[in-house]
Amino acid sequence: MKDEPVCYEVPVYSLQLVQEGSVKAGLISGPNELALTLKDVARSDREQMVAVFLNTKNQPVGRQTVSIGTLNASLVHPREVFKAALLSNTNSLVLVHNHPSGDLTPSKEDDEITERIARAGTVLGVSLLDHVILAPDGRFYSYKDEKPQCLEGGHDL
Repeated sequence: MKDEPVCYEVPVYSLQLVQEGSVKAGLISGPNELALTLKDVARSDREQMVAVFLNTKNQPVGRQTVSIGTLNASLVHPREVFKAALLSNTNSLVLVHNHPSGDLTPSKEDDEITERIARAGTVLGVSLLDHVILAPDGRFYSYKDEKPQCLEGGHDL
């Protein structure tokens, strides 16, 4: 007698992007516009990572809070960044996070996650245009301006 093959109950899924609200935003042409548009993130008392999804004309088509952390840390993984990006037919994205301390110096972890997101975006066909760090007083740090090599994404995951 042959053994019967083992069968598993496998769930069948459908995916849906659910809009939770909206915010006003104009064309994103640089980090200054992001800093003005995301003042709520800049003034948060905990680190937050936000992804802003853009179409082919760099118009925002969505925004998602990817992570809310502690006073000085926020855990981020490419999986969370790209989930909604892919469902919203995003062409490119910009990462934004805040430093509640006001010190705009990127940490080693900031550099590493920027490079990792850029590499994952290269594989998925969604460019990481910039990663902007915001301070509560309106100042900002732009990887595109200061460390563009972190945005290249040309290495293997």
